Amino acid sequence: MKCLITGGTGFIGSHIQDKLIGLGHEVAIVDSLRSSTTQFINPKSKFYQVDVRDSQISNIFNEFKPEAVFHLAAQNEVPYSMEHPNEDTDININGMINILNASKSVGVKKFVYSNTGGAYYGDVPETDLPISEDHPVPFPTSFYGVSKAAGEQYLRLFGHVYSLPWVSLRYSNVYGPRQAGNREAGIVAIFTQKMIAGQVPTIFGDGLHTRDYVYVGDVVNANIAAMNYSQNDYFNISVADRISNNQVFDTIEKYLKTGFKPVYGPDRPGDARHVSLDNSKAKKHLNWSPQVSFDDGVRQTLEFYGSNVTG
Repeated sequence: MKCLITGGTGFIGSHIQDKLIGLGHEVAIVDSLRSSTTQFINPKSKFYQVDVRDSQISNIFNEFKPEAVFHLAAQNEVPYSMEHPNEDTDININGMINILNASKSVGVKKFVYSNTGGAYYGDVPETDLPISEDHPVPFPTSFYGVSKAAGEQYLRLFGHVYSLPWVSLRYSNVYGPRQAGNREAGIVAIFTQKMIAGQVPTIFGDGLHTRDYVYVGDVVNANIAAMNYSQNDYFNISVADRISNNQVFDTIEKYLKTGFKPVYGPDRPGDARHVSLDNSKAKKHLNWSPQVSFDDGVRQTLEFYGSNVTG
């Protein structure tokens, strides 16, 4: 099958690329390199350095004629969205519509959307965790969450009006090898790279914020399952567990043994206090479940970054 990945040079997209190629599919990547490099482009992939908002997108789709599209290109940082809502909206909504129009025009057979889970649902009471897909959203907590949620609504509308087959995957906090630790998103990568470099990372808030961490390899498998799924639907992709920022620090320190003690800073605007997503729907319908524990995932991440894991 001919598969096109937007944001395919990035953290999750590059892993999906390698999996698809390993399964024998033909892959093309569309990426502006806004927040990534060409480091992880597979030599078997066809690469187009183009922004998803660009008018060239239609030409690329007409040339490559993808049968499946994995849409990952996005502005994906909550703090950045709070400071730059117009840019966040432009990339995450206008870029989405541009890709959807191109997909419709060439008759794409399956559109798999990488959505956010935690930012989608926002802040909910702990008693409601883990959150199911149809949990009511009382109010959004970030522009990023709003723009990604809107992208899913456009996807549903294209599916209804133009019969574009689709699946939306709402990720909890994805971590693992290749994640950049020099940006605002991805606490495991940020802490890992700072501590390996001999720097003490800052924990924003009191360290008791919790997230539901899912390993990138498990997310890749969810994307493959979504590509092969015969219905239009939306799924949480998660572990359905909660790990605090303090626990993230402690797990990395257990292996690195730096002797560092956590340093705390102010809370960041837009961050939900607690996030955990119910994954029972994905287990039932996609026949998917997470396979990698947080401890093992952190170990694999540290090994990727060349650390001498001693735990």
